[in-house]
Amino acid sequence: MMATTLRILGWKAEGLRCPDHEIDFCAERDRPAPVSLIQMPNGTGKTTTLELLRAALSGSLEESATIGGFRKQGAGNGHGEFTLRLEHDGRQLTLLLEFDFNMDRVTYKTTWQEGQELGFRPPQRLRRFLNENFVNFFVFDGELADDLRDPAKTDARKAIESLFQVNLLDRMKNSVQDYWDRQTKNESAKGQAGLTRSLNRLQKWSTRLDRLKHEKAAFERTHADAETQLKRLEVRYEEEINKEKGRTTKISEARNLAEKLRNGVAETTKAVLDNMREPQALSTEFAHALLDLKSGLDRVKLPESAAREWFEELADEDECVCGRPINEDIQAVIRERAERYLGTDDITLLNRIKSGISEAVGASASSPSEVLSGRLRELAKQSRQLQDAENELVLLHSEAEEDQAVRVVRVEIDRLREKQDKIREELRKYEDDGERIPADRLKSMDPEKLYSIKVVETGKAVFQREVERREEIRMLARRKDILVGILEQAYAAAKQEIAEEIRDETNKRIVRLMPNNNIRVDRIDGALLLRGQSSGSAGENLSVGYAFLATLFDRADEHHLPFVVDSPVIPIDRDIRAPVGNLLPRLAGQVIAFIISTERDVFVPSLKAASGCGGVQYVTLFRKGKDRLDARAATVSNAVETTDGFYVPGEEFFVEFQGEDEDG
Repeated sequence: MMATTLRILGWKAEGLRCPDHEIDFCAERDRPAPVSLIQMPNGTGKTTTLELLRAALSGSLEESATIGGFRKQGAGNGHGEFTLRLEHDGRQLTLLLEFDFNMDRVTYKTTWQEGQELGFRPPQRLRRFLNENFVNFFVFDGELADDLRDPAKTDARKAIESLFQVNLLDRMKNSVQDYWDRQTKNESAKGQAGLTRSLNRLQKWSTRLDRLKHEKAAFERTHADAETQLKRLEVRYEEEINKEKGRTTKISEARNLAEKLRNGVAETTKAVLDNMREPQALSTEFAHALLDLKSGLDRVKLPESAAREWFEELADEDECVCGRPINEDIQAVIRERAERYLGTDDITLLNRIKSGISEAVGASASSPSEVLSGRLRELAKQSRQLQDAENELVLLHSEAEEDQAVRVVRVEIDRLREKQDKIREELRKYEDDGERIPADRLKSMDPEKLYSIKVVETGKAVFQREVERREEIRMLARRKDILVGILEQAYAAAKQEIAEEIRDETNKRIVRLMPNNNIRVDRIDGALLLRGQSSGSAGENLSVGYAFLATLFDRADEHHLPFVVDSPVIPIDRDIRAPVGNLLPRLAGQVIAFIISTERDVFVPSLKAASGCGGVQYVTLFRKGKDRLDARAATVSNAVETTDGFYVPGEEFFVEFQGEDEDG
């Protein structure tokens, strides 16, 4: 898992309820200060600034319809902006909120890597932290410390799950279920019942296929037996005919003559078909057109007079055919342009065309059709002769069959041939490929009404695939249930164990913060539930919150988030402020605390000491209108005066500042 680092570089507020100001946490160094203290008297807009921070980090105002509470009192332009600059893994991320108070609307804009996008669009790796629930844990105040004990307001367990990514186990479980749903979304029955039904249908189609193959094989055996008998009878038939020598001689001569004539008809038919492929034989118009083409080529003396060689010879002459002298430049032009005209390949092609026309048509346009007509007459003559020879052969066989023995064999031969015809008719049912039947239609058909072996084989294959699919689904269901069970157990166990460890570490820190106090966390179940009591004092609740957050951030060392806190020690007893000041710098790599002047005593010195060499950045921000404070701020060289406030950096002014704190 890669570490996630987030730092606040600064922010700028204009036209909002807090004084216009801009804070840069890198103003005194290249990197944000480890600890930054922002001193703001009550009534300066501290609460508004914190709400803007939470809104910018969580996107929580994107769907809000009530933003009027952020409007600067007395402002007339109806517009405000809050710009938050962040650094995520070494790259700057800017979140901009544009307020249109006239339309009661806020627009988010996000700038990251490729430019600005409309909407709240933080990088993917930050989204589990930049949401309304989790942001409250690192933009912290006393009110949240109380909310930590109320599961209806703050879910501490979800924060733990997000920080330690325990919820990945739950997401994995959901992904497994989603995968199962996608794989089986078109399945009507996903359990054993569906598999059993598919197996029964497969068996029905398999049985039908086996029976059809058996029936076909029986018909084929019968046909083969008939063929064997037929061959024996034909031999016997010849033997019976051959018993009378004169009859045998006549039939043999007639058969040979018919065979000779049959071969002659075949050869003549082939020659006729070859002739008919040539258009000039079918119509003299084609022959005339071909001869006209050849005559045209001869008339213009092509190809001889246009050969490329003619241009070569011309270039070697002193004068052109037009009478103009030929110099070296003209020679080059003639040779270059000769390429545009007929070359050796073109001459060969034209000569082949001309010779081909001569061979195909001959001297007369009527020659090809006359040849075809002659062959057609010859074919007609041969066909008549063949018909006569076959009739003679039939007559001789009929005379031979007047013999009782020959006639008996002929009747048996005819009976077997009729039987074979019927068998072949039956076999065609089994061999019929049939139409291409879709799988869905096959599923609704009764195989008992089908005879095509190929169609039944296709149907069997459809149900075979369905059975395999059902078996795969059944196995997938078993694996899914096992995996979901493991993930659910792991998720529950991880949540419980981590929550118990966080609880134990939190209690140890409570002891260090308040050694004389018996308040302890009993369990973390949505909220921080105290042992033996529902709540402590405001100071105790805040100390418990610090102890919990310190444990949370300390354990999640691969994620480095900033920690922003409002009024960190107001409700805390004086003797606990120093331990809290010592604790805060260790909560996160960047700590930003909003304080008032009455919190400085004890807390700030201990905070400064705990910050070490990194130091503390001091900022004082207050609203204009108090002459004494305004005059003092004006003497500070790097103070910034805005339309309604002063921004004064530096420790000296910070320590001297005594705001006239008031509610508001």
